[in-house]
Amino acid sequence: MALPITGGWSWRGSILMFAVLLHPYLLVLALPSTGAERLHTADEMSRLLATNGILAAAVILKYEWRLTRRASTGWLAMALGFQAAQTIPFALLSLQAPAAGRFDSVVGTAQVPATVVVLALVAMAARGTWIPVRNPLTTGLLLGGAVAAARLVLFRAGLDPSLALDGPARVVDAVLVALVVVATIVVLSRSHLLPGWARLRFGAFLGCLVASRLLATGSPSQLRSALSVLVLVAGVAALLGAAAVMLRQGIRDNVRQLATLAHRAAAAEVNVRDGRERMHELHATVAGIAQASRLLLHGGGPSGGQRRRLEALLDSEMARLERMLSRRGRQPVGAVCLDELLRPLVETQLTLGADIDLEPTPLRVLGRADDLAEVVHILLSNAARHAPGAPVTVRASRTTDGRTEVRVADQGPGVPASLRASLFTWGGRRAGSPGQGIGLQLAKRLMLEQAGNLTLEDRGRPGGATFVLTIPSCPPGTP
Repeated sequence: MALPITGGWSWRGSILMFAVLLHPYLLVLALPSTGAERLHTADEMSRLLATNGILAAAVILKYEWRLTRRASTGWLAMALGFQAAQTIPFALLSLQAPAAGRFDSVVGTAQVPATVVVLALVAMAARGTWIPVRNPLTTGLLLGGAVAAARLVLFRAGLDPSLALDGPARVVDAVLVALVVVATIVVLSRSHLLPGWARLRFGAFLGCLVASRLLATGSPSQLRSALSVLVLVAGVAALLGAAAVMLRQGIRDNVRQLATLAHRAAAAEVNVRDGRERMHELHATVAGIAQASRLLLHGGGPSGGQRRRLEALLDSEMARLERMLSRRGRQPVGAVCLDELLRPLVETQLTLGADIDLEPTPLRVLGRADDLAEVVHILLSNAARHAPGAPVTVRASRTTDGRTEVRVADQGPGVPASLRASLFTWGGRRAGSPGQGIGLQLAKRLMLEQAGNLTLEDRGRPGGATFVLTIPSCPPGTP
């Protein structure tokens, strides 16, 4: 399910995040110091938490990028990592050296190039440009760390031009930084690669970031410093909310894609199985046609009733093959005479040297003649393959519940106990078997589709196998 337009982030979550980032104001009340010192400590601790919040948002977006491979998210992670890496060192220093902390929180000349870099990275995110690096977050952190190191060297040496700025010059710098940030927000707002709610929150974060620095610029005061921190914390809360929701949405999209791939794989497997089953049926049908043809042509062929039954089998198999190749579907369910169905199949196996005893039966059932013939052919072929030369009996009988059973029993080695549970599943076969494990699974499915069943009877003794084919009986008076 897609996230709502708001991004799925409630105001309660933003308020909670806001409170977490500002909790140092409550903790410093226990410090044994003056009010001004307490407020300064609270300001700098909250500023440090907010800066680490930017880093946390970068980490979240990096993992969202890894899930979705969305270039826009990767560029944003790089931009946030760059911003956090160049700010965290000064936030740490500010706890011991207030001048160093204020040097980073105010607007100065040294921040203009860094702001331009952020603008460039956000522009890349807005355009969805391909990311040329393997890890955008690491790249952003390295770039930001290099900028921070250079600024620290300049600050320690007293060479940074920001230190000498005052009055109109500092205002010009502030205007330049503000214009760059406004341009960044405009570029981001025009991008359609991110949801509207995400663009709104990222824009709010950038606006709060520059507003916080503008408030900290100028004559130092407790009120301006506190307002600067509050605005920064509000922007970071919006940023973290947007990053968290984007990650959650990325996870949901990834799960949805995996589910879609799983469904496609399952559908492909079903298609492959269906194709192999069709090939199995085609092979069996063509084999029946070939056997009947050879019997009719060999040495003049049989005569009398046997010839007529073989000709009927040949006609039936040819018609079935035509239906399969033309894909006109299966036969409708109708009345089937078991004796007319079974005898040609048995006689074909007899001519191949099989020892089969078929007891004539007048029983009629309701089913599809093609599918019933396929099932019996599978059972007789399996008996000839796995129990060559062993006697086979085929018997049909009516059950007490009005159904008909056809038993195909052989005196071969039987079915191993370890194979019984998987005998009718796809690929179920004994080790070293020449078969593919398709026939019995196909036979059982064909019987279930006709309101019947195919089971292996437990004979209670080793040796031999009896397969029971169950099918609805034909009601009296059915044509």
